[in-house]
Amino acid sequence: MKVIAIVNQKGGCGKTTTSVNLSFALSKKYKTLLIDLDPQSHASLYLGMKNQEKSIVDVFESFLNEENINLNSFVQKRKENFFLLTSRISLSIWEHKINDLPDKLFFLYKILSLNAHYYDYVIIDCPPNLGLLSLNAIVASSYVIVPLLICPFSLEGLKTLGEIIKLVKEKTAQEIKTHYLITQFDRRSKFSLVLLENIKKELKNNLLNTIIRTNISLREASFKGLSIFEHKPSSRGAQDYSFLSEEIVSLDQDKSWAYFFFKGKNLKEIYVVGDFNSWQKKEEYKMRKIDEESWFLTLPLKKGRYRYKFLAENSWMTDPYNPHQEDDTFGGKNSIISIS
Repeated sequence: MKVIAIVNQKGGCGKTTTSVNLSFALSKKYKTLLIDLDPQSHASLYLGMKNQEKSIVDVFESFLNEENINLNSFVQKRKENFFLLTSRISLSIWEHKINDLPDKLFFLYKILSLNAHYYDYVIIDCPPNLGLLSLNAIVASSYVIVPLLICPFSLEGLKTLGEIIKLVKEKTAQEIKTHYLITQFDRRSKFSLVLLENIKKELKNNLLNTIIRTNISLREASFKGLSIFEHKPSSRGAQDYSFLSEEIVSLDQDKSWAYFFFKGKNLKEIYVVGDFNSWQKKEEYKMRKIDEESWFLTLPLKKGRYRYKFLAENSWMTDPYNPHQEDDTFGGKNSIISIS
């Protein structure tokens, strides 16, 4: 599973348009979940799926009550391979609800790690700020995509965002790659072309090759509650988001991210051991502690099928949150993870 947060504290830069249309493009080949993490519900409204019975608020509520979470029972099917977890305005109070929890940055990570076997891609449409909701999305992500307008002040706000992402990396000790995406670009403007060259020099290899051009069809699609592929599949907007999805897939084409989560009290250390590390206890496979009883680890693995277990102290255990298991040669069970 690859989790991608679409983040920028600045509004009007194309976060929701990118979240919706990138998700739709990926769903043509991959099972994709779009999470609307904005209390204003823009992604839900964009796709004409407002006032749904279940939303991300219900997921958070259930998880806070220590219920087992199966995202499939909360998401809405938009089309084949494309699923949406909607939002609503009451999500805005959740930053206050979880603010005093020791795992406040890992709330969404835990939920997704328990459901990592269901989706190939998870796209998170973040609110236009860097509060706890956006931080949860960044912690849970393999990649962060920052939509960027071509304007004189476009790079100023990126310094704060970059510092936040750096702090998250240091706190979680996990790799989070940041990529920048030019949106609403007008090639006819000489001024835009000059600014684009400046941005390329500043962001270098972190700037995606794909550029989303200005296209009235993208606005029309949002008014109709449709993706650009449903509204005008031959438009420039559809072409650009198709190119973006191909570029995203190619970033780590031979790898995906495996999410591991474990709960257990009074433990000093836990390792993930399996086919991918020759069943050896190695430091790079040591799980990291979130709170008194929660542990996590995110690993980039090549495509394939792997057997694994948790090694807690001197005890071998299967993954209690992974339903896929097979018999081992010692009369026990191995957990199975397939990376595609």
